[in-house]
Amino acid sequence: MEHRSKMPDFERMARDAGYRVVVIERLRSNRWLVTLVDRDGHTVLVLAQARPLIGSADVQDLAEFVRLRNPTMGILLAIGGMFSASAQHTCAELRDRRLHLCTALPPAPAAVADESAVRNALASPR
Repeated sequence: MEHRSKMPDFERMARDAGYRVVVIERLRSNRWLVTLVDRDGHTVLVLAQARPLIGSADVQDLAEFVRLRNPTMGILLAIGGMFSASAQHTCAELRDRRLHLCTALPPAPAAVADESAVRNALASPR
């Protein structure tokens, strides 16, 4: 009997990090390809894996998706797991600054729109 992993709440994860979900593709019972858009309209591709250990083949899969779809950034997201040393080595070896290994969805780049918050931060006494 096949054990199907419960799908993570990508909508909430994306919203909390400042992204909007465009599409969620279930590739396997524990693997999803999620296309996100940040506030500036940049595409972020997330290959999410719900496994204890993520290996170099997963990094190569992400690199191939990034090559084919050409997003601004590609994230290999380990859900409840970690990256093997070979996965980290493979990512470094590929030398593609768009590829990122993460155990949590990183925040979207801050929009420049909120200048008052920047002004307040600069004006606050030290």
